[in-house]
Amino acid sequence: MNQIIQYVLIFGVVGVFFAALYQGATDDIGDRIASYGDRLDLYKAQAAEHLRLVEVTDAEPATVDLVNAGAKDVRIRHLYVDGVRDDAYTIRDRDGPADELRAGSLVRIVSALDGGTVSIVTESGRVFRFGQ
Repeated sequence: MNQIIQYVLIFGVVGVFFAALYQGATDDIGDRIASYGDRLDLYKAQAAEHLRLVEVTDAEPATVDLVNAGAKDVRIRHLYVDGVRDDAYTIRDRDGPADELRAGSLVRIVSALDGGTVSIVTESGRVFRFGQ
């Protein structure tokens, strides 16, 4: 009888150990699948963004004319002129001031800085670099 109790305790401890191990493994796999899904969604969003340069004016201030030739509207997270972040830029399209680059529209971005190379970082993290 004593030996049966020992076997039951050993199997119980081993069972608890393997149950914990299994739970940890399935949680890790679930996290990886979610991470891959999030990454795939990000890649899809970035693939839908396509900005075509019309003209960069190396002037005071720097000006970029471009067309959003992508499948969706694009929001700008950051704009840089010659590597310096510009938080005071303006966007205009045919309807006037705009908050985003609408799909299929021609836009003009006027920086508050002088320079010749303009980099745009979109909300999805994609980087477009225009200029010299």
